[in-house]
Amino acid sequence: METQVRVAERSAVSTSIAITLDGYLDGVADASMIFRSAVDAYLREGSERACWQLARRIADIVRTLDDMQQTLEMRHAAQAARGGVVGFEPLTDLSRLVKDMKRQITGFAIECGFTRCGRRVPAPLVADVQELTDEVCAAIDALVEASRPGPQGWQQPAADADGRGVGWHEARADRLSTALVRRILADEALEVKARLLLAQFVEEIDRLADQAEGVAGALQTRSMGGSGGGAAVAQAH
Repeated sequence: METQVRVAERSAVSTSIAITLDGYLDGVADASMIFRSAVDAYLREGSERACWQLARRIADIVRTLDDMQQTLEMRHAAQAARGGVVGFEPLTDLSRLVKDMKRQITGFAIECGFTRCGRRVPAPLVADVQELTDEVCAAIDALVEASRPGPQGWQQPAADADGRGVGWHEARADRLSTALVRRILADEALEVKARLLLAQFVEEIDRLADQAEGVAGALQTRSMGGSGGGAAVAQAH
């Protein structure tokens, strides 16, 4: 029979893991805000400096999240040694999402220094690109808030009070991006190369929402299967 000391040790490690997981998700939410700001900066004239500042900020977040994940893996080893089993598969998916945001923001900064290499967004499309970005970031934010580990571990991402979960925002982002790409490709005032580059720009932004939906689907599968890091944390208490 376990002594009270071992139970207390396991409980302390589990609590520490849960707190760090929550902080990790806060970092993903911060990255989402930075991405929204970076798109706005990219759409403005003379925004190279702002884009580079945001690129450095998200690079700092990526480094912090990598350090946090390493810490979690170390605590996982400690948890396993005390009889608990903890998995952090969701963090790998979230890390890829944040690193894709970092890649895009760095690309914005580089392109601003080279007159955007033909991806300058025409004024009539600026508001639509901003609307798409807002929807994409809303999908990421919904994923973050719905995926925080609770008493029963990693939960199936749920809709908010208005029924607008990750899938709802992803579907709307997909509709917005499809309409935008069609408008761009049909705009004969633009050179063919410019049209293709602009369409690529829109599709890259939309892909973040696709990734968020993919993470949500993976969490749902793990929740239904009874697996996931948070579940193990809960069981260790």
